[in-house]
Amino acid sequence: MNKRDAVETKARILSAAEDIFSEVGFDGARVDDIAKDAGVNKALIYYYFKSKNEILETLFSSLIEDVRKMLIESMERTPDVCGDDGYRALFDVYIRFVSQKRKIIRVAVAESAKMDATSSIVMELGNLIINAEIEVLRKEYEKKGLHFPKDKQELLVMEFFTGLTPFLSYALYKDQWENQYGLSEKALQDYFYQAFKKAHLAAHLSE
Repeated sequence: MNKRDAVETKARILSAAEDIFSEVGFDGARVDDIAKDAGVNKALIYYYFKSKNEILETLFSSLIEDVRKMLIESMERTPDVCGDDGYRALFDVYIRFVSQKRKIIRVAVAESAKMDATSSIVMELGNLIINAEIEVLRKEYEKKGLHFPKDKQELLVMEFFTGLTPFLSYALYKDQWENQYGLSEKALQDYFYQAFKKAHLAAHLSE
């Protein structure tokens, strides 16, 4: 098998695993089913990955890298995040990202919520996003005269629970919400944007 075929085969395996982990959960997923969905034999999966755990770790590593790239690009494109247009532009980047990545985000949230989780991919994502935004946000908020917490723990709690968590919830429940209430994707995003501004921005606007 040449290098190109190997890359394509690994990509099919990872895509199939992501679908199945999202549908039945990591614990309920079977390597046999991943092989079937990927159109490969089980032995080939173990040729590329030592275990089901390694498949999951690879998916999570890719998610972290994708988040890192998204943050860099979004900050470069929207330097003024406090103006309404800039804030909406940044919001749209995030919402597109979590919509596209909602399958693996479901898996990440489920695995992070386990009582015996040795590490939390959600906490890793939180640290990455908060650390990437922190200085840019501080400068922009100070220029606008907005409140920016000096207490690090207050800041971390605020950004995690009012900034990151709503986007994770959107990824988890987007499809169900649209089906349950008959909303279009655009309508849901618009309503979510208004609610997010009132909740997240309110924390910064408070004295």
